[in-house]
Amino acid sequence: MTLLGPLVPYLPTPRGHEGEVVVDPLQRLVDDAVDAGASGVAVLGSTGGWPYLTAGERRLVVEAAVDAAAGRVPVVAGVGAFTTDEVIVHTIVAERAGASAVLLPTLAYLPLTDDEVLGLVTDVADAARVPVWPYHNPVSTTFRYSVETLVRAAQVPGVGGVKDRGSDAAELRERVSALRSAVPDTVEVGCSGDVLGVEGLLAGARTWHSGLASVLPAWYAAVADAAAAGRADEARAHMARLAPVAELVVSLGGPRAVHALARVLGTDLGQLPAPLRPVDDAGAAALAAAVELLGDAPVRAADGSARD
Repeated sequence: MTLLGPLVPYLPTPRGHEGEVVVDPLQRLVDDAVDAGASGVAVLGSTGGWPYLTAGERRLVVEAAVDAAAGRVPVVAGVGAFTTDEVIVHTIVAERAGASAVLLPTLAYLPLTDDEVLGLVTDVADAARVPVWPYHNPVSTTFRYSVETLVRAAQVPGVGGVKDRGSDAAELRERVSALRSAVPDTVEVGCSGDVLGVEGLLAGARTWHSGLASVLPAWYAAVADAAAAGRADEARAHMARLAPVAELVVSLGGPRAVHALARVLGTDLGQLPAPLRPVDDAGAAALAAAVELLGDAPVRAADGSARD
């Protein structure tokens, strides 16, 4: 059985005036994602700013998301940390808070070797009681998974899926195809990328992990539904409409721009943790203009298709 399904938005972490985690906006984001048709939600990813949160704040975020999801969709929790022991502690806490799976990035100050990463995956999966998803994110972690190493990680008992990425559409399609042919049927192949992720679904990936979907869930659900159903022309047409917004978000700094875009759309996520700085006025104005040009999301029909 598929654990996550076609679309998992990665939610930002709202903060109050003193930098504290604020639960209500986070839970509204969960509701919006579920109502739009997301098949899961994730917290404590890059968009969620997990490196800037204490252990207690991480637990609060997972608890709030699980409470809001109320069993309607699975909740994935990031468990990144510098040491294996810390990762295992975060994993246990996330499980106890109700997470359905944990996302495992390869964070390290010293560059990790393939064997060290596979040891990390093995140790965490052995300690976990929920599925573990190794995460390929070379930009943030400096570790680049080869397809061969990601296949080996996927074969570790307790791994439920992998979250991969590609530098362009052709590479992503090639990696997804190679992974699907080599990993066990019980392991989901997922992909990230607010622009390229649709190509992963069209190539056979089961799950699209997207940060921007957290604030534009209806649009991303329309793309993901079409792609997962094999309606390639429809999926790419919707993505062509979304692409200017997604590319602008990337150019403005990803998670920073998601915060700014949420404000444009009416949800105040508070201030970013210093030393991060918010998108400037010109960037916010550009986001507002791009969203206005994008217009309303397609309406989902009962069969999962969408129409403008």
